[in-house]
This record gives sequence, C-alpha cells and structure tokens, in this order.
Amino acid sequence: MTKIVKGGNLPVPGQVWRIAVVRRAAGDGAPEVDASALLLDATGRVRGDGDLVFYNQLTHPSGAVRHIGQVRDEQDRVADWLEVDTALVEPAVHRIVISASTDAGTFGQVPGLHIRTISAATGEQLALYEVDDASTETAFVLGEFYRRDGAWKFRAVGQGWDSGLVGLAEDFGVEGRDPDPAETAPDDGPAAPVGAPPEAIPEELLAKVREAEAAALEPVTGQVSERTGRPASDLGGFGGDFPEFVRSGKGGKTLTVDVPIPAGYVVVDSTRRGDGYFSVHSLDAHGQKDVLLANTTLEDFEGRSVLRHSGGSPLRLRVGAADREWTIAVRPVSVVKELGRGAKGRGADVLLHTGPAGRLTSTLHTFGHEYFLVKGHAPDGGDRLLANAASRRPKDTRELPAGPLLVHVRSADGDWTLEVRPPKERGSGRFWRRTAR
Repeated sequence: MTKIVKGGNLPVPGQVWRIAVVRRAAGDGAPEVDASALLLDATGRVRGDGDLVFYNQLTHPSGAVRHIGQVRDEQDRVADWLEVDTALVEPAVHRIVISASTDAGTFGQVPGLHIRTISAATGEQLALYEVDDASTETAFVLGEFYRRDGAWKFRAVGQGWDSGLVGLAEDFGVEGRDPDPAETAPDDGPAAPVGAPPEAIPEELLAKVREAEAAALEPVTGQVSERTGRPASDLGGFGGDFPEFVRSGKGGKTLTVDVPIPAGYVVVDSTRRGDGYFSVHSLDAHGQKDVLLANTTLEDFEGRSVLRHSGGSPLRLRVGAADREWTIAVRPVSVVKELGRGAKGRGADVLLHTGPAGRLTSTLHTFGHEYFLVKGHAPDGGDRLLANAASRRPKDTRELPAGPLLVHVRSADGDWTLEVRPPKERGSGRFWRRTAR
C-alpha cells in the first residue's frame, strides 16, 4: 500500500478495483457520511443523471461502477464500498470522481476520513489518501480515476464543497429531476456488502511520495474570452465610444489619459513583461490612489479591468512595476466579448453578460491557497458579488442576474473558468430523498 498526498497520482492496472470511503462511525458529534461516484465526460460533466452513483442509484447503467454496501468493524469505524471495473467504462467517460457527503454536519466533525483503493482480485492495496484539512465542507471529492495516454490512473483530490451532495453533483451537471411515475422502478434495496473491513489506520504519515501535479483545466463549452474585438451588443448603457489611449513605459509612473472620455465605464488593459509585483491604480482628484485596477505577481501578466469614470476631470493612473516594462491601454467597453455559456482565462478580465438570469459557477484552478473575486457591474453603477472564495482551489456558485451586466474577474492569480447555467429548479426533490442506505 502507498500513501499519497493531495494531488499525488498512481497508475491503475486494467482490472476491477474496490474503493473504501472510511471514517469514524456516526455518533458523539460525528455525522453520517455517504459515498458516491460521478462518471464525467471530456468536458468534466456528467452526460445525464444516470452518471451519478449514490444511495438512490446504486449501479451505473454500464455496470462499470457500483455502490456495493457498507461495513463496520470493532474499532467503531465504517466504510462505504464502491467498485470500479475499468474494462466496462464507456469510451465517452474520461474521469470517475469518488466523493463523500453529509447532510447533518460538516467534515470537520468527521474523524479519520480517508479513501483506499484495493484490487478486487488480489486484495492488493494500491493507495491510501487521508484527509487532514477538512473544516466546514459538507461534500468532498476524495479522489478520481482518470484516463491518461490510453491507461487509467488514480489521483488524490481533496477538494471540498459547502453545498452537500446536491451542490457538488449539480456543479458536475446533475439536474436531479424526478422521473415520470411510469418510469419509476421498484426499490430492491441495497446490494450486499462485498470485501473485508479496512485495515487499521497507520498512526504516522509517511513522507510525501511525489509533488502535487498541476490541476488540469476542465473544458467549458461556450465562447472563450478575448482581449479585443467588435462590440458584442449595444453597450450604450455602460458608456460611449472614445479614441483608445495606449502608453508603454518601465518602472513606476503616473499617466494622464489625454483623450476625452464620456461618463460611464471604461476598460483598462494592462500588460507587464517579466515577474515581480505589478499594480495599477486610478487616482482621485487629490492624486491619491483610488480604484485598484491590477494587482498581481503573475509572470508576463495580461489583465483587463473596468472602471466607472465620472467624465469630469481627466482620468489619471498610477503604475507600479519595479524595473519591468509595461503597456497600459484605456478603451471603451465596446471591446469586451460576451460571456455566453462560459469562458476561460488567466488573470483579470471583463466579459459581457446579456442573457437571462441564471447561475454562475466560477473556479480558480490552483494548488496554492489563493483568493478569487468576481463582481458584476450594472449600467446604473450597481455592483453584484458573483464569486468570493479563498482556498486551495477556490470555487463559488451564485445567482447571476439578467443582463446586461459586466462580469469582472478581479482577483485571479491563475487560470479560471466561468460557466453559466439555468436557474435552479424548485421541484419536489424526490430524486435526492433517501430511499436506500
């Protein structure tokens, strides 16, 4: 058996594997925990609700993934067991996510949470991953099987959600709609447990076996943001057109934008070559720093920000860039592209949402602890917080009002994705109501 750390991965031979989601049994403040699996396509989403294997759907239609039961041992531990047969996984499935959830507490209250992968044929234990950083999460992606160069690998993930199984599953595309009465099949009860209870948990962690590998971006359908282009729609409500202002320099400098800018929003594009800290501020009437437009340590930074200008005195900007070369461009908001169904990018950016109300899922892909902030700006100057998260891999889902709205990715030191989905339907919830244990 090999202990792996978050992000660590190992090759998986083509055979049947059993996965145990192990923790202390419920009681004395420890909540009940449920294990589940999601089968994802190349876009990182399920193809339908059937791709979720959980307490109400114990077997995938392909037979590749099954929830095979629960066992307890004399040490007051409990394990939910799942089985993955890689030979039966359909070609369209690229990842199988193993998750855990609770609806009566948080994972900070769950002692001894870990995941084991074990060969069904030989009993060989491939990997053990222990979760040691849980706090307020109510759902966790513990690990995943994924295809790489025609072979299967297993990776320890350790990413948490604060929205339980429903929120986690919906983030991967599960709609959870109730079936028509004629389609509802009788409940045959849970499958019989298979396999032996897990071995005792080692008291000491082994040294890290490998560095965490970089997280792969999950492709998002829809338009990809671009820096410039023709107007996506009539943006008269946000501000009028004006000649663009472009200046280049090196190190710290104060700029006065010497083109006439009407009242309304303007776009500020910033480019800095090399590394180190880089910042851009607007200045108020007294020459003091006002609005922060760029704030990053990313190497070879390219970012876009938005600023509401009064239209009175000339716009002034302060650039801080040590001894690095930079270019600043002030442009009308007509250069922004539409958000559409989604976008991906790196660093600060601005997109235009013109569609109906929905939900926006924002994800910053990083293995370091980072802050991620996305705001929405209405034509009348009103602001809306669309994402506000700080963690090892920040992710947030919030209501997105109907357009027009400027979607401003502000704090994002890394690669990010935005995805727009329809508003959450308020149904009976029978899909999620527990019918089997």
